[in-house]
Order: sequence, then C-alpha cells, then structure tokens
Amino acid sequence: MSALFEQFVLESRELLEAAGAALLRLERDPADKTAVNDLFRALHTLKGATALFDMAPFTRMVHAGEDALMAVRDGRAAMSGELADRLLALLDIGSAWVDGLEHSQTLPDDADARAQAQEAGLRAALGGPAETVRSGTPAGFAWVDELPEADRAKAAGRTVTAIAYAPAEDCFFAGDDPLDLCRRIPDLLLLRIEAAGAWPALTDLDPYRCALRFRALSGAPKDELTRLFRGVPDQVSLATVAMPALAEPASTAAPLATPPSLATAMLWEQARILRLPGSDEEIVARRAAVLRAVRNILAAEGRVAERPALDRAAEGPVDALMRCIESLADGPAAAAPTAPAAPARRALRVDAERMDRLMALVGELVVAKGSLPHLAREAQEGRSADALAQSIKEAHGRIDSIVGDLQDAVLRLRLLPLSRVFDPLPRLVRDTARRLGKSVELHISGGETEADKDILDILGEPLLHLVRNGLDHGVEPPERRRAAGKPEVAAIRVQAFQDSGGVVVEVSDDGAGIDAVAVRRKAVTQGALTAEQAAALSDAEALRLIFLPGVSTSETVSDLSGRGVGMDAVRGAVEQAGGRVEVASTPGAGTRFRLVLPLTMMVTRLVTVETAGALYGFPMTLVTGMRRVPHGAIRRMKHAESVVVQDAVVPLLRLRRLLNLPEDERVRSGEAVLLVDLGGQPVALVVDAFQERAEVVLKPMTGLLARLRGYAGTAVLGDGRLLLALNLRELV
Repeated sequence: MSALFEQFVLESRELLEAAGAALLRLERDPADKTAVNDLFRALHTLKGATALFDMAPFTRMVHAGEDALMAVRDGRAAMSGELADRLLALLDIGSAWVDGLEHSQTLPDDADARAQAQEAGLRAALGGPAETVRSGTPAGFAWVDELPEADRAKAAGRTVTAIAYAPAEDCFFAGDDPLDLCRRIPDLLLLRIEAAGAWPALTDLDPYRCALRFRALSGAPKDELTRLFRGVPDQVSLATVAMPALAEPASTAAPLATPPSLATAMLWEQARILRLPGSDEEIVARRAAVLRAVRNILAAEGRVAERPALDRAAEGPVDALMRCIESLADGPAAAAPTAPAAPARRALRVDAERMDRLMALVGELVVAKGSLPHLAREAQEGRSADALAQSIKEAHGRIDSIVGDLQDAVLRLRLLPLSRVFDPLPRLVRDTARRLGKSVELHISGGETEADKDILDILGEPLLHLVRNGLDHGVEPPERRRAAGKPEVAAIRVQAFQDSGGVVVEVSDDGAGIDAVAVRRKAVTQGALTAEQAAALSDAEALRLIFLPGVSTSETVSDLSGRGVGMDAVRGAVEQAGGRVEVASTPGAGTRFRLVLPLTMMVTRLVTVETAGALYGFPMTLVTGMRRVPHGAIRRMKHAESVVVQDAVVPLLRLRRLLNLPEDERVRSGEAVLLVDLGGQPVALVVDAFQERAEVVLKPMTGLLARLRGYAGTAVLGDGRLLLALNLRELV
C-alpha cells in the first residue's frame, strides 16, 4: 500500500465519522446550518478523494448523497427519517468499502450495483426522479463517421456510446479534472484529445486555461455515462451509435485487439503530437512536454524499467523518440512480478508538540550519556572511590530523571481521546431507539479524557454492550414512562474522567432499574447459587450476579440482549485490561455502571507478593487492601475458609494451593492477606509476604506457555528478578 493510499484510507474514515456525526445533529435539528455545512463538506471532500483513486462507484454513490443534501440545503426537500436512514446506509456502505480497501485496495464486485441501489433509494426518499444531463443526437456526431478505419475497427459491430466532452476554459478553477474524468470512462474503446481551437503562440499560452476537447467511444450504456458526467452536464453530449462491422475475408480476418487502456491511448497521442509541424522553438518545447508526459505515464503504470530506453531515445532525433514512444504504446516489455501484499499497518496520529517533547528528551539523553566515557576514564586513572561514586550518582540521577520523562513522553504518544470510542454511540442509540419505538437522548461528556490506544480498543465493545442493554431493557417504553410520571424521552448518560492515575467511564440511565429479587431468582434458576446463598446476599451483592454467565433479568431473548452473555463479556474485557466493573441501581430510578481502567497497558502498576520463594504480581486496580489476619480470625467450614472484612464474610483462598505449590510449613502468628475485587466479588488471598509496588512492562506468554491462562505475562524488575503477573479470575 502506497503512502498516499494509506493516507486516503485514514482520512476517508475520519470523513465518514464526521459525516455521520453531522447527520445525526441535522436529524435532531433540521435548522442547524452548521450541521448541514459540516456534512456537505465531508461528503464533498470524500467524493474528491475517491475520484483521485478511480473508484467510480464510490464517487457516484457519494455524489448522489451530496445531491440529496444539496436539495435539503436549498429547501427543495426536507430532512426526514427515511432520508436520514438512506444517508446513514450510504455512510455504512462507504465505511465497509474503506475497510475492504485497506486490505485488498479494490472495491467489491457488487460495488456498482450497490451504488445504483443507493442512488435509487435516495431519489425515492427525495420524492422525485433523478436529474439527467442533456445528451446530443447522432446527427451531431459526424466526427464518429470521420474516424480512421483503424480507430473504427476497435468498436466495429458494436452498439457504443459516443462522448463529446468540451470542458469549460476555467474548469480547473471549479475543481474539475477533465483528463481524470475521461480516465474513469468504463469500457473505454477510443479516446482522442484534440485542441479546441487554434493554438496561440507560446508567449500567449495560458497554462490555467483548458484548450482541449475530448472525443471517446465507450462500450458502457448511456445511462452509466450520464451518471459519470453528471457534474458537467452542460459540457458533454452523449449519443448511442451502432458501429458497422468491417467487411473483410474470414480467412484473413484477425481477432479484434483488446481495447486499449487509457495509458496506451495517451502514449499514441504523444507520438502524434511529435508529428505536428511548427517552428524550431515550438518543436523543442513540444518535445520537452511530450517527454515529461511519457515519463509520468510510465511512472503511473509502474513501468520504471522502460525509462532508460526512453531517455536514450530522447538524446537522438525526433523520429527516434517518436518510434520509441510508439513501441511503448504497444505494451510493456515484460510484466513485472507481482509483489506480495504487505500486511496492513496501523496508523496513529501524533500531536506535533508531543513529538517535539520526545525529540528534546532524546537530545538531553544523548548529552547525559556523554558523561559516562569521562567517568570511565577517571576510574581508569585511579580517581578516589568517594569522588567517583559521587559523580556516578549524579550521572545516574540525571539519566534516571530523563528516562522517566522519556517514558512518560513515549506513553503520551499513544494517548487518544475517549471520543474515539464515544463517536459510534449516537448512531447506535438513534438506530436502536427507532427500532424499539422508544424516545431516547444520549448525553456524552468527558470525550476529551485520554487513555492508551489499547485501552480504547478494549473499551469499545463493553460500551456498546452497556448502552445496548440500557436501551433494550433498561429504558422503559414511552407509555410506561408516562404512567410512572417520567418524561417520555429517556436519558442515557456516558461520562468519562481520570481518577487516581486511571480512567473511569460511567454509563447510566433513568430507566426502570434492576430488580435485585429477580436477579437472585434467576441466579438460583441457572444453578449459580443455592436459594440459601442467594437469600444471604445484600441487594448490592445481588446486583453483581448479573456479571455471571447466563444470568439475565430480561424476560425475552432478542438479538440485542437477554441471553445473559453481555455483562459477562463486559466484565471479562475490562478485567483483561486490568480494570474492574461496578454496578449500582435503584428500582424505578435507573442504573449506573462504572468501568475503572488503567491509563495505559504498556506500563502496568502491580502489587507484588512473594509466595514459595517466587514473585507474583496483581493489577493494582483489583487490589482493595492488604492486612495481616490472626489465625483465630479465619473461619473454616469443611474445606472452605473465610474471613470477616468490614462486617462482611469474604471467602479466603491460598495462593500456594491455586498454583499447586507445596504448603508453607513455617509457624506464624497470622497470615498476610491480599484483598481483591473480582467483578464485584471480594476475595481474600493468603500470600507468604507483601513486597513493594512496581510499574512494569508486561510481556505476554508465548508458545506453549500462552495456554496457561492463569498468567497474564512476565516482567523483569530493576534488580533483574523475574515477576509473574497472575490472572486471578482464571485461577479461581
């Protein structure tokens, strides 16, 4: 993938996202002129970008959306729900095509049919037929009959569409590219580029004035070409022409050649230009222009290997250059081998100020490193140990400070605003609410809060689950809200903020809330708890049961929710990132979910412990406390152990047993207990000893070790010791 195409994919995604956001604003407030302008600007820019890469169906589809929006802007049509649905469908198709382009760099086979379907749908939504361009009649296409026999042979025996395109002189100032437009003519059989009039003297030639006209024959139907030239209807004439078959003996008739490509037609045209008469000055200027054009054509076709032959011919007479160009027009000397497709690269836009800070820190590190050779020389020369130790400490302090700043700067390169994962939510709420027949407003705040890109990748799916569940069976239908004295329009709020070095995202609604009694009953029905265990839970503890697989309070199963897997998936994804999920609900008033996540996954903050002589780590976001518990405070019932923490009975587990390590035979007065929160379920974990907290770069387990799901990864501490990070949920 070329750098230019990579940039196209990246910017197209941004334009589609911006168009979607503007369209949702416009649907809420049809009088919002800013939304109209933002949407129109995004579509217009996207249309130009797709035209640059010869994606006619994509360009045509976006152009149809632009026409529909222009009708709304001019007051010829109103922004209705049906029209918004059509435009959103157009953006969805565009997004899918861009995703496909990133991997295959081509549109799908049905792109043309889907583009036509979208055009027809937009016309129906606007309530009127599509506009058509003026087309000429065969009587005005005498130039077709005057074509040389060699040119007519390319279309002999076929019914073709003749195209007469005379661009306006100031077309460049309108953003038109006549040559690119002709390059996108489907099934091109013939293209002739001619002077629109007599050429002026070179001193009077205006390079910003189009002085060309284009004549072409295409095997495509007239309607398809009408759509292609719909942007310049006053400059093009189209006619359907039946080309007579050539009469030649069957025994000597050769099969017609494959229709030439645009590059071939342009090369033949350059050879013809060299034959034109003129003064010596004109011939020299024309030769230089032709040479530049041919070089550009070869570069665009990837025929770089043929450049040397062209350069050698350029050093000789005009006839030699002309023969060389004609040979190039016959086709490449040899087909270049197709290179394997490169893997898709992930793009990450970085703020320039952050990059400047990183470069400044690298410069400081280089300067600080320069002091180390000086210290080495002093050590060799026998400088006193005390003075040398002091110098080494100072150098270490400088380097340590710079490395710390450098680490922070590198991490901030990966920080992105949470608006990246918030942007799809308005569309989700809009479509789902319309489908369910509910009136819902989405309120988003804190989109500027930043988190690591990996955190955003993990956060997207849980957010969709929570919002979708809130829409489906959190928010009541309008009639139930009216009966309960609530506003008919429900509210779902998504807010984010940073807290204690991490990121907190809250999703809340003002719906019916969660019935703790129903949750207990469903958990017992599913076999997750016994009736006695469920009855012993407080309401807050009962709410956490919704994170268990198969536990759902929905009475019906739909394609949105009700299977009891959504909340379990939310908890699993958040805990995978080293975070936790909290839930609070008031029946009749609403529900709030709170996702607590680390700021980054590159550097993980761990609480380290020692067990059986080895070091283990647990994400700090899961640890709620550390304490020493006397043996007498540990309760035993058969093989289960528990301890009372803040007036609550908490199950007690031993890390040695979870890891199948030998029991600790040492006599102690008490146990070192680590208190952790596993998806709302408190657990007390017995370890041998507490160690210091650490910030580490975790490396995931690879190979056969990757199957050990109880381990989150490994890290090397500053003193060289190996640390194993544990996934306690998997162990339990």
